[in-house]
Amino acid sequence: MAHAFRERPEGRIACRLEGEEKAVIAQVAQEVADLIRLDLGIREDSVQVREASRSEDPLERLEAEFASLEAQEPTDPAIRRLFPAASEQEDLAAEFRRFGQQDLVSAKLEDLAVFEDSIDSTGPGTTEIELDPEQAMSWLRALTTLRIVIADRLGVQRDGDFETVRMLQQIAERVPEAVLEDESSETAGGDVMIAIYELLSWLQESLIRCL
Repeated sequence: MAHAFRERPEGRIACRLEGEEKAVIAQVAQEVADLIRLDLGIREDSVQVREASRSEDPLERLEAEFASLEAQEPTDPAIRRLFPAASEQEDLAAEFRRFGQQDLVSAKLEDLAVFEDSIDSTGPGTTEIELDPEQAMSWLRALTTLRIVIADRLGVQRDGDFETVRMLQQIAERVPEAVLEDESSETAGGDVMIAIYELLSWLQESLIRCL
């Protein structure tokens, strides 16, 4: 049985999740990270580029600066919500993406990696996931990222919209299967996303209480 986050000695916090829950949210984290990379054309060497930007070697910093100029505008609506335009003026928005998007993207991918690794390290089955303060902050940011992407897929724009989506889903459950016909598979997929969204929201709420 899953248990919400609670405080542990020495500033650590822990939650207890079932094996299936861990597998699902770890997979979602991986898929969201892959979606970010695919939509923004992130190269595999992006981490090295970010490290080079902090180098004491002027040449390495210059190379990293030119690499950051390749940042592209998101096309997926969920990724646009994660990395919105900094200005309504296209030239200013493009300039910000060139010089600021790389760090933002790298930070989100690092948080998702911490999130996934801390789950995977506990192995299969129902276990506790224990986090130090730094990991907890990565989890908090990663949960926000995951909820934004799933909310977009569910058509949720504001907090109140989710209740509407949930209500429609409950109504659909009472509709005869013959009425749904070919939409049954889509409804099932929506059910899964709603359940994941609720699990992530529950985890984030309990995490915020501990923090």
